[in-house]
Amino acid sequence: MKTLKRTVYAVILLAAIASITACSQGKKSEQAESDEHGHSEMKAESHHDEEAIHEHSEDENHAGGHNEMTKEAGSNRTWTPSGNGTELIKSDFHFITGSAKNIKAEVTEVDESQVLELIADGTPTAFVFHNQYGNVGMIATLKKLDFKGTIRLIHHAKDDSNYEFVSIIDNKMKLGRVINGTEKVFDESTFEVDSDWVPLKVTAAGTHFKGYIGDKTITHGHGDKMENGFVGVMLEGNGKVLIKSVEIAVLEDE
Repeated sequence: MKTLKRTVYAVILLAAIASITACSQGKKSEQAESDEHGHSEMKAESHHDEEAIHEHSEDENHAGGHNEMTKEAGSNRTWTPSGNGTELIKSDFHFITGSAKNIKAEVTEVDESQVLELIADGTPTAFVFHNQYGNVGMIATLKKLDFKGTIRLIHHAKDDSNYEFVSIIDNKMKLGRVINGTEKVFDESTFEVDSDWVPLKVTAAGTHFKGYIGDKTITHGHGDKMENGFVGVMLEGNGKVLIKSVEIAVLEDE
């Protein structure tokens, strides 16, 4: 009888052990599946993050390249007119005040050279090249004909209220800048013109500004160095002006 009881107890104990073992293995299997699932999710999230970073990096690189491409730095050049005057003005320049209708433009031949003829109607008009410059020198070879008023070479121009200039009216030259519409004169003087073609020249190198007729210095002044800006011509008056050429050179600080 005792032997039978022992046998029954042994069978029950073995069954309990088997049940516990199976349960434990089941839990381990579930845990393993859970861990593997979690690991897969982490890998997927990690891969997604890497893709997002890569895309962000590509966007930054693209944006940086775009910004570099849109920065227009001016270089040395000599401009001479050809073709249709109105189309030439609209293609090679843009206006910061006035418009093409205020300076009727025509390309014509004078002394076997193509020149740009402008007939100003009295409206202040300024047309500038599309590129911007820092330190710069500019020479415009021009003839006033019956023009009455002021001719300016402008540089470091932002708009019609912010720019630097050299100007001539009759035989008087003025050198200065306009800030927020207020004119500041660095220097002014008179000059003599030996011929009807006037090589009007201005240089801005660091804080030094000079106005010339040909190679002769007429005005010289000093001021704070301005940010890069456009260069071009401004007419304030009535009558006809001829422009044979415009030369632009990038300069070093003085």
